[in-house]
Amino acid sequence: MSLLLVVLAASVPGWTGVPDSAAATGAAGTQQTTRQCKKCHGAGRVPCPEHEKEECELEDHVLFCSVVADCAVCKGAGFLACEVCNDEATKKTLEERRARILERKEALKSIDATMGRPLRKAETEHYVIVWEMDKLKVDKRWIGAHEALHLYSKRMEEFFADYGARLATKPEEFSRKTWMFVWYLPADHEMGSLKFCSQTARGGVKLMGNESRYSVCGNKQNFQGDEELYRNLVHCGTHILLANQTPPQWIGNIKGGWADEGLAHWFEDRYWGICDTYCYQEQNANIDFKSGKYRLAMRKMIVEGHVPPVADVFQQNVDTLTLPMNAACFSYVDYLLFRDGSKFKELVKLLKAKKPTREALQEVYGMSPIEFETQWKAWVLETYPTR
Repeated sequence: MSLLLVVLAASVPGWTGVPDSAAATGAAGTQQTTRQCKKCHGAGRVPCPEHEKEECELEDHVLFCSVVADCAVCKGAGFLACEVCNDEATKKTLEERRARILERKEALKSIDATMGRPLRKAETEHYVIVWEMDKLKVDKRWIGAHEALHLYSKRMEEFFADYGARLATKPEEFSRKTWMFVWYLPADHEMGSLKFCSQTARGGVKLMGNESRYSVCGNKQNFQGDEELYRNLVHCGTHILLANQTPPQWIGNIKGGWADEGLAHWFEDRYWGICDTYCYQEQNANIDFKSGKYRLAMRKMIVEGHVPPVADVFQQNVDTLTLPMNAACFSYVDYLLFRDGSKFKELVKLLKAKKPTREALQEVYGMSPIEFETQWKAWVLETYPTR
C-alpha cells in the first residue's frame, strides 16, 4: 500500500514530493503559487463549533464577552486553531486572547457581585457595556442579545474615536473606561443605577467625574426604538466623556451648562440632524422643541430677535437651561467647534477650574461675550438653512 501511494502521488501533475509551502517557494525566477487550506480557507483558524460562525466573528472586536467566555471548547475566543494548517502564529494569538479573556473575566466579576447575579457584558478598549435587553429591532430586523451587545459596543467605540477627533483628545486623557448599563426591566434599572451610579431615577442616571458610568432602561416605555436609544447613549455618553477627560470634573453644575449640554446636542445633530434628549428632565420623554431641528430654530430666533441673551446663557447650569437656551447652547458649540475644536477642549479645562465663561472665552478664543455674540449670529445667518 505504501508503495502504491508513492506511485500514485508521483503520477499527479505538478507534484514535487514536498509540502505546498515549500513547493511554492520554487526556484528563483519561477512563478510562486499557494494552495489554500480547504478547512480554514487560509485563515489559520476555524469557528468554534459551539457557536454560529457570525457570532464567532463578533469576538474579534472586543476584549471580552461574557456570552462566550465560559465556552469549554474555545474558552471565549470564538475560534480554534486549524489542525491542518497548524500555524504557530495563529495558535499564539488565540492563546493570548484566551489568557486576556480569563484576566478580564476576573477583573469584571465585581460587576456581577455588585448586582448579585451574572450580567451580560462586553469590554472594549474604552467601554464596558452591560446589555440586559433580550432582543432589539434594528433596521427592520430583530436581533438577539449577543448581536445587540456587540453592535452597541462597536457603536460606542466609533463614537469615542469621533469625539477624540472633533476635540483633539487622546485616549490617555480619560481616567476611566466608561461603564454603560442598558436594562430592560425598570426594577433592574432602579437597582442598578443605585448600585453603580449612587442614585436612581426613572430616566437615565449618570455618574460623572473620576468615575464614568451611565444607567438607562432601554425598553419600549422609554424609547420608541433602536435609533432613539442609540441617540440617548450618544448624548449622555458625551456628558460622561467631557466630565471624565483630564482634568476630571463635571461642569454642568458650575455654570458650564451651556458647554456641557451644547456639546451633547451637537453630537446628536451630527449623527441624526435632530436633538431630543434633555438631561434636566430625562423622566419626561415627550419634551420637544421645534421638532429637534435646532439649526432652523436658531436661525429663525435670531432673525426675529427672540434669541436668549448670551450673558444669561453663560450663567446657567444644565438643570436651569430653558428649551430655547438648549438650542442656543448647541449653536454656540457648533460655532466654536467650527472655529477650532482643540481650543474648545482648552476652554472646557478653564471652566472646570471654575473660571467664568467670559474670561475663558477671551483667554482661549480671544473674544469677549459681546464679540462672540456678534460673530456667532453672523455665522448662523450665513450658514444655517432657511427651510
